[in-house]
Amino acid sequence: MDISNGGLLSVIAVLIGTGRVIMSSERSKNKMIEIITTKSWILNMIIVILFCFYILHTTKYDTTKDAIAIKNSLKKGILALIIALLSELGLTIAPFWLVFVVSYYLEGWI
Repeated sequence: MDISNGGLLSVIAVLIGTGRVIMSSERSKNKMIEIITTKSWILNMIIVILFCFYILHTTKYDTTKDAIAIKNSLKKGILALIIALLSELGLTIAPFWLVFVVSYYLEGWI
């Protein structure tokens, strides 16, 4: 993961901008609270996080073709989860900026 040449600043700008839109929109704020207080969502998010840590731990020093493929799939899955969450919050432009910044500055994530 290479965040150089303004990459970190771009990622932070996207995060701050998205957070600002979520907090300024009553609908988005209420939807976010609704999502994160749902027991099934919390349970599934814990499972996703544990799965990610398991995959990263078991493939930490593995450079085989399969390990690289599963790490790439994990990265794309995380990005898809973030985009789905943004969509659920009614943010239609944020996924564009997220994908643009990630694909430009974090080579290999998409």
